[in-house]
Amino acid sequence: MKKQLLWGVLLLLAGFSSCQKDSFKPVNDESAKGKSTKVNTGQPTYTYADLALQPRQPGETFDTYKGVWSGAEVKVIGTPVWNQAAYPTLVNGVPALGASYGVYSNGTQITTSTVAGQDFFALTIGLIDLQGGQKFRDAMKAYQVATYNSNSSTPPSIDSFLAGVLTNSPDSYTVTGKLIRVTTGSHWALASINYPTPTPVAIPTLPAHFETAFVYPAGSPYEYDIIVDNGAVTSVKGYNRTTFANFNVTSFSGGFVSIIAASSYYISDITVTPQGGSTFVFNGKSTDLE
Repeated sequence: MKKQLLWGVLLLLAGFSSCQKDSFKPVNDESAKGKSTKVNTGQPTYTYADLALQPRQPGETFDTYKGVWSGAEVKVIGTPVWNQAAYPTLVNGVPALGASYGVYSNGTQITTSTVAGQDFFALTIGLIDLQGGQKFRDAMKAYQVATYNSNSSTPPSIDSFLAGVLTNSPDSYTVTGKLIRVTTGSHWALASINYPTPTPVAIPTLPAHFETAFVYPAGSPYEYDIIVDNGAVTSVKGYNRTTFANFNVTSFSGGFVSIIAASSYYISDITVTPQGGSTFVFNGKSTDLE
């Protein structure tokens, strides 16, 4: 089995919020219709909102961006990546992945998933639906399977998969979006699901069946070898690179893999419990060193 090593920095986990809303000058969206932060209960369409890079706080070694989506402030953490072979030129709409996400106020929740080579999110404002996040993740799993099982070079439309996720009631509403690269601002933006994706100059394909690996924690000898089928992790085995001994993995769940360059992959949302160890969630890149 080819051994893989993690070469990207582990992205911080999102899912936190602040009781006090940070002061922030709203970003402009592509339509340049002003800077109002009035809550918009409609699903954004064919538009994007620039993410603004924030000053690093003392002790921080990572980038943080802010954006406004459907009237709510969203935090994006880390350094996203993209398929550089397919999109070597910076143009609006290049699919991006590998960030972490958070919100700035109570009564707002963001749920994210990385599938088919891109970060997608569902943002709920108002009364939080505890089942909404699971509905979103289930829809993303179905979209992942449909994308990799498609016989066409054009992936299926994501709209139909998200139809049951969107809500709009007197108490709350949920909108969706995705992460893209753009030519304006910080070159990162939140975009509507239907914002056009540019045509790639090349389409490196993810093998239907292959093996890769990641190291956790970073810098440790603990390697996790995984088997991937149609973009989903189907097997996980532990290996100690110091003692050259295998160790058992009690359980694992989730785990999607996207190609970002030739023999370079991004593993997202995999939960692993090693035998005798603590459960962890991994998001990060792997590279074939052999």
